[in-house]
Amino acid sequence: MRRQEEDKTEVKKPTSSTQHLKWTPPTQNWIKCNTDGAWHKDHQQQGIGWVSRDYAGRLLWAGAQRFEGLSSPVETEATALNWAIRSMARLGYSQVIFETDSQVLARMIEGSAETWPKIQPIIQDITQSLQKNRSYRVEFFSRDGNKTADRIAKEAFSLLNHVPKLYSMVPSWLKPVLEADMPSVGLNYDVGLNNIG
Repeated sequence: MRRQEEDKTEVKKPTSSTQHLKWTPPTQNWIKCNTDGAWHKDHQQQGIGWVSRDYAGRLLWAGAQRFEGLSSPVETEATALNWAIRSMARLGYSQVIFETDSQVLARMIEGSAETWPKIQPIIQDITQSLQKNRSYRVEFFSRDGNKTADRIAKEAFSLLNHVPKLYSMVPSWLKPVLEADMPSVGLNYDVGLNNIG
């Protein structure tokens, strides 16, 4: 039976209300970078987004980009993660935890699931980047803890072209979800909101 990876979709089930998970900050001296992909089969458009924050929850950098022609939700998620890893490396950051809400992608990267041929080049790029940057690691985390990256990926649909956008300040459209994404940080987060653009 021939594998139909293009037609496979990954259903991201929210956790039950008793297990509702929020974004949690990294420990001091670490950075957490959440990534996400938004995929619309009917419109043949995809959006990717990522956001990096420090232990106090302050936004360091975020990125959004619109795509066309990616074949599946997992390819979109992989493209988002690959761009985030490359960006953080170019910006000179070390000790970064990359969180994805795609369990399928996380398993492919760790080698516990078969890599689909269509996205093998992206997975190879990711694993090579991780080998070059030994203090980087990729982890799966619930969709409930990835709302900021999800909002950025969806915002990418509104971009007029395919040029990637980088943010070093919190855009006004992101502020509400960024605040709601991290109630556990509390008052420390006010420092991060000084960078609102």
